[in-house]
Amino acid sequence: MSEKKGRFSAFVTGPVIEPTAPKPQQPAPIPDTLELPSTLPIPAAPEREDRRPFSTRLKPSLKKALDTYTTDLKLAGWPVSQEGVLEELIKALSDDADLRERVTARLTKRRT
Repeated sequence: MSEKKGRFSAFVTGPVIEPTAPKPQQPAPIPDTLELPSTLPIPAAPEREDRRPFSTRLKPSLKKALDTYTTDLKLAGWPVSQEGVLEELIKALSDDADLRERVTARLTKRRT
């Protein structure tokens, strides 16, 4: 019976080594409890609030400012969206009395 040679058998030199089965390794023992150091201050995760559609019209110059600001943050590596930027602006308006006063003054000044 003739022995069939593989395609690359002419390139192989040296004795043929038969593969051996790998030795089974003992898995590392799993501790019953995993103890973590308590020195890390981990804050509680914030509660997720449902989101609803918010559609509005903006002046093109203000839309461009929002686009530019969001893009600058993204290029710096921050995973932000325009929705996130608008949410933060509204939060700041809600939380900061001085900002609210300045915005109110701008909105209520007489326009001629």
